[in-house]
Amino acid sequence: MKAEHVNPFIISVCKVVKDMCMIDLKIGKPSMTEGVYLSDASIIKLGLLGDLNGEVVLNIEQDMALGIVSKMMMMPVTEMDALGQSAISELGNMVAGNTATVFANSDIVIDITPPSYYLGADYKSDVSQWFSIPFSSDAGNLSIDVFIKES
Repeated sequence: MKAEHVNPFIISVCKVVKDMCMIDLKIGKPSMTEGVYLSDASIIKLGLLGDLNGEVVLNIEQDMALGIVSKMMMMPVTEMDALGQSAISELGNMVAGNTATVFANSDIVIDITPPSYYLGADYKSDVSQWFSIPFSSDAGNLSIDVFIKES
């Protein structure tokens, strides 16, 4: 996995979460994982097409997801209902747009599919090994799980 293929996602997630939710993320140690998720996690799947093909998963633990939605809606949210799922999917949309811009500035042309929301218990992928970048914050934890193959 090349740093120039992963860094745009790291930059974008940190920027969007900071700008939209006023939450500072601390990056952890990246590793290879099998893509097993907590059953109550909010999973946002983004597909990549173009110069790079693959999938990216934003794996947001429940406490963090509820904190993000609460900040986005400017009111306390205690359960992930349809409105919360829509809000967290919109966060995925913002990450996708920001990431595509960062890639374009490096002359890498990609299209990112609209985000798909899944509950961790319901998410299944054909990808067996992901490059996972964990983040922690005062609001909870999330990770960016990346599978990219060059065209």
